[in-house]
Formats: sequence, structure tokens, C-alpha cells
Amino acid sequence: MIELQTQAAEPRENVRSYVYRTLYNNIMSVQLAPGTAMSEKEVASILETSRTPVREAFIHLAQERLLDILPQRGTFVAKLDMHVMEESRFMRVVLEEAVVREACKSFPEPYLQQLKQLIQEQHKAVDAGDPRGFYAADNSFHSTLFTGCDKQYVWQTLMQASRDYFRARTLNAFAEPIEIPLHIHEGIVAAIEAHDEAKGVALLHEHLTKFDTDVQQLKKTYPDYFL
Repeated sequence: MIELQTQAAEPRENVRSYVYRTLYNNIMSVQLAPGTAMSEKEVASILETSRTPVREAFIHLAQERLLDILPQRGTFVAKLDMHVMEESRFMRVVLEEAVVREACKSFPEPYLQQLKQLIQEQHKAVDAGDPRGFYAADNSFHSTLFTGCDKQYVWQTLMQASRDYFRARTLNAFAEPIEIPLHIHEGIVAAIEAHDEAKGVALLHEHLTKFDTDVQQLKKTYPDYFL
């Protein structure tokens, strides 16, 4: 039996959107682990809805390569694809290094304060032993970098192309001390304030490329989660 983390529906959110959002968030947070068998009937029962919006959500998530719908076998949370993750990492390194360069030249003060607040949220998550909360704040930190440079669409596109990468990073939170990226985030903020482009890019590169080593260990620790 699966377990879902649920939240209240957003204002004016219809049932179809609510079901999709709930399943998407549970997959991306690895609450629903790669390879987990999914049942329309079970999800509908948990979310207290009919099977129709669940079926529609399944189709949508399959189109996003987050579910595999296999005839005569069933529906499963998609496993992680190493090749796709490598392409995603490459894309992210190129794009985010460019954004950090821009941020070190000029970055709005309100967004700088948001970055500092997100670092505080990460400290709280460390103290609480909350890896999912830590990486939710981590994701928001990087999103804010893009938004502060007026590159929201680039971030959205990167997110859509990097779902396996982000799932693996969340999974990695359970395999390493979660405070590790904090000093890098603090250093990036300091580099932005000092307009130190070289330092900011070096720290970001360290942050993102470390995952190459981490993912190899993840595959050994969770072999059933990978293709």
C-alpha cells in the first residue's frame, strides 16, 4: 500500500489539478520511490475522489516521464535514467553558471534577502533532521537566483527537463549529511554581495559537479531505483 503526503486544495483548484499536483509532489519528493506500483483505485481511495481524475493524472505524469504505464503489467513510478540525468546536469551547469555571473554583476536587494532567508530555512531543516524540507529550500534557493536575474522561464524549462536529476538530488538527501551544501550557498551569497564573479562560479561548479560522484553511490545504495 502506498502512502501519500497530502495538502489542502488550493483556492479554485479543481479535482483533476489537485490529484495531479499531489501525485507530482509525492513523486518529486521521492515519497513515491522509483519503481513503486501505482493503482488508480488505491489513489482514488486515499484522495477520496473518483478514478477519472486519477486516470487523467496518470496519463499526464506518463507524458512527463514520471510514470510508466505498461500494458498487462500495471503503472509504476518511473525509474531514474542515468543518461537523462547526465544531460540534465550538463544543462544546469551551463545555464546556472551564466546566471551566477549575471547575479554577481547586479542582483536586486529583495531577492538577495530571499536567498538569505532560504539559507536560514535550510539551517532549521538541518536542526530538525528534515532532508525533504532542506532540499525544498535548496531548490527555492536556485529558483530565486534565476528569478532575481529575470530568468524565470529558463528555470521552468530547466525544471521540466531535469525531473530525474531533481528526484535523485532529493534521494541523495537521505544518503549524505544534509548540511553539506549550506556553506556553498552562503559563499554564493557572499560572492554576489562582493560582485566576485569568479568565486561565485567556482562555488556553484563545486556544488553541482559533486553530484556526479554522489549519483554513482546512489546507484549502489538504491539499485532498484535506476534503469
